[in-house]
Amino acid sequence: MEVTVELCPPDEWESMVKIFTEMEEHYYGKGIIQEPLLKNYLRNRLFSHLSGTLVVRARCDAHVIGLACCSILYPSPRYSGQLHLKELYVSRSERGKGIGRSIMRFVAKLALEHGCRSLDWNAEKSNAGANRFYQSLGGRINDGIVSYYLHGERLNKLACDSSTEPGGCTD
Repeated sequence: MEVTVELCPPDEWESMVKIFTEMEEHYYGKGIIQEPLLKNYLRNRLFSHLSGTLVVRARCDAHVIGLACCSILYPSPRYSGQLHLKELYVSRSERGKGIGRSIMRFVAKLALEHGCRSLDWNAEKSNAGANRFYQSLGGRINDGIVSYYLHGERLNKLACDSSTEPGGCTD
């Protein structure tokens, strides 16, 4: 089986529907995806020229068996960029065959080709398999960084907090 790892051209977004469905169902449960909504999301958000996201796919012929989503972030030290990997997913039936390593190698090369001095990503602490995999690539845990997030009501509260900026949100 010959596997090709490449950037997915925006006009081929439909090739990614099945693998994104599989990934979402893997993390959030079977039946969670509504295909028309996913297609709209892929076409108009992820593959939008405004998203800043590079979508990497691993395929065997026309069958997509893995993906990665990443972005180059600026500023970064010494006039470089930082490539941040947001997502890495390999189809369950293709795991353990080197697909994830091939995708990560492609992403690392992409980082270097675009002048990035670093590649970073997050992994859930509870995902022991992913953490072993990332460490086998040479990845190191960054104890000097704390990851914060705002979600749902907390995000809305900050966005509409009139004490932080004149104007605030109005209903």
